Amino acid sequence: VLFLAVATSIDALATGFAFALVPETPIAQAAAWIGGITFSLSYAGVIAGSRLNNRFRKSAEFAGGAVLIAIGAKALLEHLQFFG
Repeated sequence: VLFLAVATSIDALATGFAFALVPETPIAQAAAWIGGITFSLSYAGVIAGSRLNNRFRKSAEFAGGAVLIAIGAKALLEHLQFFG
């Protein structure tokens, strides 16, 4: 989680520099759009997750576990030099 927080902060810093370098960009309007879209998509995800929870709970847990195992196996194989 710490690495994700650092990566997000660096991304936000780069975006801030980009907005500062383009003088005709209305920063307040861009921030409002970014915030509104982020809120809307996050809210839609929470609503969809709560509605689909009972129907797909077991299969979603299985799929999530399978993805995590696959990511771990890939990381292990990369560290053992099987993949480039």
